[in-house]
Amino acid sequence: MKDTLKKMDTNLQDVVQYKLDIHGENILMNELIGKQIKIEWSGQVICSCGKKMKKFYRSGFCYDCFYESPLASQSIFKPELCTAHLGIEERDLEWEKTFQLAPHYVYLANSSGIKVGITRGTQGVIRWMDQGASQAILFAEVPNRRFSGDIEVELKKYVDDVTNWRKMLSGIPQPVDLVKMKEKLSAYVPEELKQYILPDNTVTEINYPVREYPKKINSTKLERTPTIEGELKGIKGQYLLLDGDRVFNIRSHEGYISKFSFKEIAQGRLF
Repeated sequence: MKDTLKKMDTNLQDVVQYKLDIHGENILMNELIGKQIKIEWSGQVICSCGKKMKKFYRSGFCYDCFYESPLASQSIFKPELCTAHLGIEERDLEWEKTFQLAPHYVYLANSSGIKVGITRGTQGVIRWMDQGASQAILFAEVPNRRFSGDIEVELKKYVDDVTNWRKMLSGIPQPVDLVKMKEKLSAYVPEELKQYILPDNTVTEINYPVREYPKKINSTKLERTPTIEGELKGIKGQYLLLDGDRVFNIRSHEGYISKFSFKEIAQGRLF
């Protein structure tokens, strides 16, 4: 039975709990650590529009969706380009109003060092767990996506806005004083947006189910290796850490029609 790979669901507890939809059943991935897993790609992918193909055109989309869907518009990748708050359409104004005219957070996180990022209010700590952050703090809450992009543009002059995934997967980063960094960076926020800086300085600490970090990271992709199998050593962000210092990014393989199986060593069965 084949499934379409989707990113793992996360739940913040003492250690992040991961679940992956396999054959319609939510499998707790934490329980597979130390077991043999196998991912077999069918050679096909499926776009969010339902179209099947041998490979995505770009960024997880087919050709038509990449150029027409609001999910692939420039403002998705660069929120400072959002215009829905002005009533100006980019691709689909009604969709853009729903997506953009909603509370967004600007945050600081420590995954491979300090970075600034933004997330919709409904996403909360999910974004931090997906990025493999070990610490995070909310910086500002704004009423629309454009304002979060404007703040991010200013702050990324002083801190990174992307995660160094290789460094993130190399181990637990050195702790940083996010409260102090928030105070320092607040000075660089445009005056008209300073009102949105949050007074709450709660720092969220996040731990991941990892038995062993890779020593020399080897990124594994289904395009190069259609069948990937080995012992699951841990999970961080949306990465599966496998034996042989291999890492597999579930998120970047969303839409790949594949068969996922694992071997229960105690019972000797294959799911």
